Amino acid sequence: MARRQKGADWLETIAAATEAHAAPTKGADGTLVCASGISPSGPIHMGNLREAMTTHLIAEALRARGREVVHVHSWDDYDRFRKVPAGQPDWMADFIGQPLCDIPDPGEEYPSWGHRHMHDFEQSCARIGIEARWTRQSVMYRDGTYQEAVHDALAGRLEIFDILAKYQTESRQEVPLEERRRRYWPYRVYCPACSTDAPELVSYDDEARVLRYRCACNGEERDTCLTEESIGKLVWKVDWPMRWAHEKVDFEPGGEDHSTPGSSYTVGKEIVGRFGWQAPSYAGYGFVGMSGSTKMSSSLGQAPTPGFALEFIEPALMRWLYLRRAPRTQFSIDFGAEIWRQYDEWDSYRRRAVKQEVPPLHHRVIAHSLKTSTGEVTTPQTTVGFRVLSGAADICSGNRAQIARIVRDHLDGDCPDEDEALLAQLEPRLSCALGWVEHCMPDEDRVRVRASFSSERWAELTEEELRAVS
Repeated sequence: MARRQKGADWLETIAAATEAHAAPTKGADGTLVCASGISPSGPIHMGNLREAMTTHLIAEALRARGREVVHVHSWDDYDRFRKVPAGQPDWMADFIGQPLCDIPDPGEEYPSWGHRHMHDFEQSCARIGIEARWTRQSVMYRDGTYQEAVHDALAGRLEIFDILAKYQTESRQEVPLEERRRRYWPYRVYCPACSTDAPELVSYDDEARVLRYRCACNGEERDTCLTEESIGKLVWKVDWPMRWAHEKVDFEPGGEDHSTPGSSYTVGKEIVGRFGWQAPSYAGYGFVGMSGSTKMSSSLGQAPTPGFALEFIEPALMRWLYLRRAPRTQFSIDFGAEIWRQYDEWDSYRRRAVKQEVPPLHHRVIAHSLKTSTGEVTTPQTTVGFRVLSGAADICSGNRAQIARIVRDHLDGDCPDEDEALLAQLEPRLSCALGWVEHCMPDEDRVRVRASFSSERWAELTEEELRAVS
């Protein structure tokens, strides 16, 4: 049985495997490519972040080994819009079947619905220290970048089907094998008339590179020449290995749905050969859940995004939560009172590392949490426990002068005399504490300062309560 990977040990294991995997094609000095990808079909949640975070951390581990590395992140904004997300206007249903890059943004703040979520995620990644070459698939397809690859897929569609069929359970299929083979196309067209991916492909002329299709919206048959226009995209199980070949990818992680027998990665390992490359080194990753705050869940109506989480979790701690566990390990991020323990553990971990009370492996965990190859991750200059800051923020109703007074007492005067200078040294944790009290702390636990003094209630306090108030 393989030993359980702990801390950053999984980083070294996967980085070494990636180097070995890439050696035949990239040698000892070639630039390695680590890839991630997400469809911006809705708010990009903390589980999606594991895709980009895992790739980023492996890229950083490879850089620490002296390799040149590029992190390519693909935005699948050329995917079809499948359904109207909860809480969004009904008119969005008119755009089902059209590419995400063309769906209007309900808030009218961004060029498209997909762009809204791409922008939010990229901004959050910058705060966490994740830097990537952000690539939009809508642009790549529409500008003809994949023209040759699309031709290769269409020309070899029957061979591609035969690969896919090997992993299909025949008894579960309603259509006979040969009929499915005849109907199979690895490409979907977005109809120029209705903008949806409704067209049925009819034929493909390999030599002229002309594709004929029939759209359900009007029944008309049309031709499109791949050398002149690009109005569609490859289906996912062909698109993914095509991109491995185009980007020369050496490592890419995938969720549990891509890691099972017969999954996208399994079939992709065979299909990628048609595009002249090999499947990258791979790591499956587990689910990341959320727990601890029914108040936040009800206010969001969905899983939290990294941007929302960064209102309560400072960037270095965020990195540590993902880094400390091997990718396949499922875990939950707690936004309730348990967040205190997460901060306490993080602070204790750092203190022990400074005192050399932890093994070298733990120092690598700290190093990857606090710093990337491009710079340091934002952390407080002065560390004060999250319990203290959130408690002060609560009982003082966010009054900055009173928070500074409490913190100054906690630090025994070893801090700046000016309140704002002191509070600046507490960022970004102070803002996280204020945000947590406002958005996550249960209402029944909040301290509410009365607008006027109650003599009657004061008279009812016990001696112990009076000491506590004082």
